[in-house]
Amino acid sequence: MNFSTLLFVSLFCGLILAQDGVNAPETGKISKRHQCFPDMCKVLQEFHAMKQKLGVLETRLKNSENQILELQNIERTKVIFSAATGGNGALGPFNTDTTLVYRAVKTNIGKAYNQATGIFTAPVKGIYYFTFFYHAGGAQPARLFLMRNKQIVAATSDHSTSYDGADNGGNAVFLQLQRGDHVYVRLCAHTHVWQNDAITTFSGFLVGQV
Repeated sequence: MNFSTLLFVSLFCGLILAQDGVNAPETGKISKRHQCFPDMCKVLQEFHAMKQKLGVLETRLKNSENQILELQNIERTKVIFSAATGGNGALGPFNTDTTLVYRAVKTNIGKAYNQATGIFTAPVKGIYYFTFFYHAGGAQPARLFLMRNKQIVAATSDHSTSYDGADNGGNAVFLQLQRGDHVYVRLCAHTHVWQNDAITTFSGFLVGQV
């Protein structure tokens, strides 16, 4: 029962009491007022208490609905990517540190990895897992840094040798990222890797939102 209905009940009761006061003897009017008015106040109080309880219940239901929607949004957020350098032959050495661009994209669910720049951009706050691997010739050094924004968070490297024909290396790390954080791989100056569609790779996925 809403406020308008309660108001109508109150006015109706008051009208009946007024009519009783006109049509009935003085003693009857006093008797009816003492019998009816306290009962109606009790009814109005009960309806008011019920309205408050319904308001609390409605608030709880709304909060539960928001929590369910939030969980559904988390479930729908999927971020998975894996890419290789592509090309063929040596990549590097360069005179300065260089961001590697992995152009041969295998998977890019969520479109968070940019194959034109080599940069992964976190679409949501959460825990992410990244791996990066390389293959390189043994005659020259190889050194890769995994970067979060401008900070080194993991590295892999090997020095040059005259007796080792090829080298392989890699690393992996869990990172807690904010939305908009960048993750990418840097090839250090004066080092190199070998590139093709399979052997030098960069991958990652969203473990869960926090």
